Amino acid sequence: MKKRINNRSKMHRTNSKIRQYLIKEGYTQLYLFPHSRFSKDYIIDGIGFDGICTKDNKIVFFQCKSNSKPSKKLLLDYKKLEKKYEIRCLFLSYFNRKGVMEYS
Repeated sequence: MKKRINNRSKMHRTNSKIRQYLIKEGYTQLYLFPHSRFSKDYIIDGIGFDGICTKDNKIVFFQCKSNSKPSKKLLLDYKKLEKKYEIRCLFLSYFNRKGVMEYS
C-alpha cells in the first residue's frame, strides 16, 4: 500500500521546489509568507498569494500549488490586479515528476 504524504510536508516540499525555481529564473528578494493554522495567504483584492519577490525592479506576487492548474477566472483576476497595481502575479504549480510550471 502506498503511503500518503501529509499536507504540511507536501506544502514544504512544494515551497522548496518553487523557491529553487524562482532563484534559478533570476527572481530576487524572495519571501514566502508563513503559513499557520489561522493565517495562510497574503490577500490583495480577495486573491490570496503565498509569497512576494522582485524581478527587474518589479514586484511579483505568487501562489504555490501542488498538482493543480489555475482556473481561467483566477488568471483573469491576476491580469486585473497587474493592471490596477502595476505588479506581476504568478501561479506556480509543482507537478510530481514533471517539475514547476509557471502560469501568468
